[in-house]
Amino acid sequence: MKTEECFVIMPFGTKQYSDGPEKSYDFDKVYRVLIQRAVRESGMTPIRADERVTSALIHTETFRDLRDRAVVLADLSLDNPNVFYELGIRHVMSAKGTILIARSGSLLPFDVKLSRVVFYQFDGVSFDWEEVERVVKHLKVMLQEARKGLPDSPVYALLESVLREPRRSLEQHRASVRAEDSPDGEPLASYQQLLASYWRDKGESLSQLFDSHRGSLFGLRALAYLVLTKDPLSDDAKRLANQLNDAAQYRLANDLYSRLYKAGKLSRGSQLAYASSYSEAYSTTAGAEHAMALVSEVLAALEREYSSQQDGPQAVLEYAAAYRRLAGLHQWKWQTTRDPADLDKAIAVFAEGIQYTQRARDLGVMSHPGFLAQSRFKQLLLLRIRDQDVERPDAEGHRDAILALQPLPGDDPTGLSYLGWFQAIALADMGAGDEAQHKALTTFSDDTKFKAEPEHWEIGRRQYLLLRRFLEQFGPYLRNPTLIGRISQVLQVGDVST
Repeated sequence: MKTEECFVIMPFGTKQYSDGPEKSYDFDKVYRVLIQRAVRESGMTPIRADERVTSALIHTETFRDLRDRAVVLADLSLDNPNVFYELGIRHVMSAKGTILIARSGSLLPFDVKLSRVVFYQFDGVSFDWEEVERVVKHLKVMLQEARKGLPDSPVYALLESVLREPRRSLEQHRASVRAEDSPDGEPLASYQQLLASYWRDKGESLSQLFDSHRGSLFGLRALAYLVLTKDPLSDDAKRLANQLNDAAQYRLANDLYSRLYKAGKLSRGSQLAYASSYSEAYSTTAGAEHAMALVSEVLAALEREYSSQQDGPQAVLEYAAAYRRLAGLHQWKWQTTRDPADLDKAIAVFAEGIQYTQRARDLGVMSHPGFLAQSRFKQLLLLRIRDQDVERPDAEGHRDAILALQPLPGDDPTGLSYLGWFQAIALADMGAGDEAQHKALTTFSDDTKFKAEPEHWEIGRRQYLLLRRFLEQFGPYLRNPTLIGRISQVLQVGDVST
């Protein structure tokens, strides 16, 4: 039985040190003594490009190996440009299964420092036996981890979408929404519609079906097709639309929201969710403006209802939700126009939203502390962007306020999760690497307790995607990118939608 191959990228033969021709480095010895042994003892077969017997163009075979091999090992010693070129290709072509090694003392480029590297002692000619045993043992563990498929590419960790597609029409964009292109999503639409027809013919209770199937993406979508043909204006339709939105099923959520909206049956909270879902499906200036119009309708309704009691707990809570949503949409609009006036507007609306959200928190009626942390962090970064200064002093105290937020009895687990992640990012931004890593890992551990529950569907799914999007969009204005990158890698490992 043929064993799985581990593709090795490294220089061949003996190379000269860059600091003098009198010193040489025997890469073939590294391959024989360290790499081949570790790979074979981990149950795989090592293969280098120079070992292939083929009539094909070597570049074609190499690129195919970099794309298709489950495990690739790269030796970065002596800063060989071909190795770094091939490593870059690998990190773009595969999110996982890449192992890096280098001689001790190697000064690796900044771009590689996000990745874990196994260092080994070698003078270029002879190995110490104990060093070989130590490194082989360590490499075997790394190889076994790589075979499990854990993500390790910094490209996939830091970018929400790796290969940017050319400009597309709105309909083409809608067809590419990530979660809806998952194996349980759009590709299985015909089967989901068939199941919906079966439920309808049997006269199944929609409420019971919702309780039984809302924890499954496939089941949620089948329920949506059932509701759209059976009773799109029921109370269950509202619950289902919100659950679809949390599961990033924006097209189906919008179909339900739209019918409910036209019939005047959307609550104010669901209309705010509709605005968010709409902007996700139509990520353009026009999409943001349409979503802002939906939020403005909610604000107008609040003005009518609370004209004489805007300081009451319920009024403050609803105003906070509306202004937070409106601020995010103004930010989204600015990102599509890059107009300084749109940036100023986003900053102004965020300030309004933060005031209401902080008041709601102080009054004990806001159980999602992540909302407040997110709003403050975005405001902090938008101010840096406006002033074009990543080192801008936080005179408004947003970062300290984020770190000072404490859980309260009755807080929503999703809100606590968001709070934990934004606190980890804030710690990384201020350079507190150990504290940031501890906070990220603690939050990740807490998330595992809740993300299997349907009512907390967003945790580890859409939530992690949105957090990674946040890091990508604001990356140039976040300090300490290496620490920020480590947070993003934890999110990548935990994202169950990848």
